[in-house]
Amino acid sequence: MTEENSTDHCGDANKAFTSSQGQLLVGDKKYTVRSLKMNGATMMFLGSAEPECLDEMAVAMQMPQDGQIIGTTILGAQSSITDSQRLAEQFTRRYGRQFFVSFNAQVDRMTAPLLEKQLNEYMRNNKDLFV
Repeated sequence: MTEENSTDHCGDANKAFTSSQGQLLVGDKKYTVRSLKMNGATMMFLGSAEPECLDEMAVAMQMPQDGQIIGTTILGAQSSITDSQRLAEQFTRRYGRQFFVSFNAQVDRMTAPLLEKQLNEYMRNNKDLFV
């Protein structure tokens, strides 16, 4: 369920940056989604509504030579694939553009799939904010 959505535009039509904010409700918890759509890339922050923090960030892109999706965590734990990296790779594969993702939500095995489903639905319904 999306509770709120706001959008701001910066720059001219050819080089516009579009920032947006929305909230997702999963059970009784609120999560904030912030995005910055840039020319060729999208930066997304997903976290608990309060307090907001930046614990990790990952980036993924499609290689022009062979179309392979590569990703890495650029901030936070680097011992395994983080939720941020997994989502960045998933969004890059789905939308064909570079994604920076910061997933900063405390979720468990039950909440994580519900949050991801809400996020995917939110992105599908508001594709112009991300792509």
